[in-house]
Amino acid sequence: MRYAVLADLHGRPGALRRILAAAAVAGADEIVCLGDYLEAKVSRRRHDPSRFWPLERVVDPDPALWARLVGIRRVLGNQELRIRELLRPAQIPADLAALLDAPERDRLHGVVGLHGHQIRWSTGRAELAGGPGAPLGTAAHDLADGRDLLVPVAADVPRVPVVVVGHTHQEALFEITWSDTAAGSEAADGPAAGPVAPAGVVRALPAVEPGRPISVPRPDRPSDGRLSGAATLVVAATLVVNVGPARGKPSHWMLYDTDRGEISFRRAVR
Repeated sequence: MRYAVLADLHGRPGALRRILAAAAVAGADEIVCLGDYLEAKVSRRRHDPSRFWPLERVVDPDPALWARLVGIRRVLGNQELRIRELLRPAQIPADLAALLDAPERDRLHGVVGLHGHQIRWSTGRAELAGGPGAPLGTAAHDLADGRDLLVPVAADVPRVPVVVVGHTHQEALFEITWSDTAAGSEAADGPAAGPVAPAGVVRALPAVEPGRPISVPRPDRPSDGRLSGAATLVVAATLVVNVGPARGKPSHWMLYDTDRGEISFRRAVR
């Protein structure tokens, strides 16, 4: 099975066309969008949960884009949740309602996918692959836009072998080493529970060249790809993969090959 995974489309039909074309060339079997496939026109600062807005002031009506998105496997991002909260149910047309009816996380053959707004992100210090306690920033990670690298707070990350997210608009890899692998266990799809330390050790891994495969743990049980929530799992480390934003040019996406147990960052330019 080959999944083409994207996030943070933010309502850009051109970016979606680029990724769909690139995914077809790569032989993807299924397209997955990890949230923020729509763009809420009302900012978080202006969001008043007690007030409803006219539809056209909340989201740009785009039936053609909505029709394409409805055929894509999706999880909700913070943009979709905000759109849903800003509108009365009677205001939401059927083709938009279908896009707002999705889970907030999903399982792709053992890999947990979520948007990433459920995780706190820090620009503080963490252990770098190049040395413990080094500052995280553009010098170490070659972020072309000059932003600091956003680092996940370990306590918010599901304790599973691989978590794939969007939200930060950064292409990045992190490894979380859990300190109590013998004592702790949790529902494989949820955050840490039971006698689990509040945080693990987070390492930012070096940037990987687009298209170069990265080995990931294979699931140790069969899966139909849908989230069950019933299994439990104890893992020693979690790989957190930030896909990067789909909305720009190039449009970032990721190919996950379950047969090979590999992921690779991809960028669609045309």
